[in-house]
Amino acid sequence: MTARSVVFLSLLGLGQLAAQNQRAKLDSVFAAEQGTDRAGCAVGVVQDGRLIEARGYGMADLANGTPIAPNSVFHVASVSKEFAAMSTILLAESGRISLDDDIRKYLPELPSYGSTITIRHLLNHTSGLRDQWTLLMESGWRLGDDLITEGDVLDVVSRQKHLNFVPGTDWLYSNTGFTLLGVIIKRVTGQSLREYAQQKIFGPLGMTSTHFHDDNSMVVPRRTRGYVFRDAEWHEMVPNYSTVGATSLFTTVEDLAAWHRQLDNPDILGAPARETLLRRGILASGDTLRYASGISHGLYRGVATISHSGGDPGYRAHLLHFPAQRFGVSVLCNDVGANPVRLAELASEVYLAESLEPVATAAAAGPSDPLAAAAGWFWSDGTETIGRVMLEKEQLGWSGGGGSTPLTPLGGGRYRIGTGMTVLSTTGTGKDRTIRTVGGSGEITVYRPVEPWVPTAADRADLVGRYTSAELGATWEIRLTGDTLRLVRPKFPPSALAPAFRDAYRTSSGQLGMFIRPERDAKGRITRILVGAGRVRRMEFVKGG
Repeated sequence: MTARSVVFLSLLGLGQLAAQNQRAKLDSVFAAEQGTDRAGCAVGVVQDGRLIEARGYGMADLANGTPIAPNSVFHVASVSKEFAAMSTILLAESGRISLDDDIRKYLPELPSYGSTITIRHLLNHTSGLRDQWTLLMESGWRLGDDLITEGDVLDVVSRQKHLNFVPGTDWLYSNTGFTLLGVIIKRVTGQSLREYAQQKIFGPLGMTSTHFHDDNSMVVPRRTRGYVFRDAEWHEMVPNYSTVGATSLFTTVEDLAAWHRQLDNPDILGAPARETLLRRGILASGDTLRYASGISHGLYRGVATISHSGGDPGYRAHLLHFPAQRFGVSVLCNDVGANPVRLAELASEVYLAESLEPVATAAAAGPSDPLAAAAGWFWSDGTETIGRVMLEKEQLGWSGGGGSTPLTPLGGGRYRIGTGMTVLSTTGTGKDRTIRTVGGSGEITVYRPVEPWVPTAADRADLVGRYTSAELGATWEIRLTGDTLRLVRPKFPPSALAPAFRDAYRTSSGQLGMFIRPERDAKGRITRILVGAGRVRRMEFVKGG
């Protein structure tokens, strides 16, 4: 054996040892997902366009004892949006549509809202269209139980008389827009999104285990089942959708390696298409968003990323890519309790430790911070959301209604909420104080102080009655049981209304968290309620209607 051979074998041995160490560290990241008694996750790691690691943890099918493997097929929820967006962009490149077309050119059944909604608005979540899932849940649909089709979405969306905001002026995540992209592709090409994406993306990229699942009854080899751990045992959860674009992509971590390759080197889909996909949205104000077309720009430990996550009944997913490092991680889970975003971040640390900045150790804001004087509740009328500045155990935090998330001062009256991208700032004092947050996609929310309120017996009695929404085709009832107001909706148990501030109540019904605000006529009589449910704002229910 020559000296050169000895050196080569030594280097080869060191490389194998390093790979084994990385695999062991990766396994430790997914320690909680391992075992034959639980659902779990698959992970794929891509470097320079090559799949360097693919692992499965936990079970794909608990009833049949099938473990998760790198070729296990997952429903990846909103990760689908990257592929619906690319399909739309490729269609625009063919000249058959323009991204600046009015969507009513292809969807004439949608109302005219007095402002043009373009295809680009749909791609960037700046259309103002109310979200399909929230609309359906408000109408009485039960996600995971009732089968939802494309026709069902078109029906409820076409009955909406109002938008959340004027198109192009704000950002709010809207699944509706991406379902409509699939419909536009079908009407222009005569092919379903499933067929078009297969022809233009999945076939050319060799993604043989990937498709848009537009038939919920279709048998899919190696398909995982979705689960939730509840009441000390596992239960199946099924995304009952036969609608695609916003969701319903079925794929594997092995196939997603081809997509990571195109994000680095678009030799098949083309550099112009990738550039359009990654171009960040711009609001009418000139503000640039972090959200592009079905994909988000961000930072992780000081390094630029592009990513998208997804969550549907039974499934959680995240695709994380580091363009400068030509590195990507896909984490697909069939356990709703899993956190694929954090798992993907930790997995990336195994391979990119030298590229990442140290974990921030800035001291959290304390009681001596000027914001401590603002402890209390704040309401955003524009987004119909509530927040609270909290001071607990000498720690300043921000709460959207649940637990408190620590605030870290950035200087100049600015604070980071937790470890994410959202930044909070404050100006003014007392009743003139304003809280402003800039979210992970660049969306801005403005809050002003509100005071807790206890309704009188007369207040509670006035709210009792039946309320009907023509846009939803739904009737709700508010009843009074003792001193407690309750919302009664068909198919759901009654839910208590808790006063938040004057003439504003919060409740949780089914999977919906909502604010209900009565409105009165000149004589002080309640004539309607406005319902805010996150991605659907100011839904009107007429009293006695």
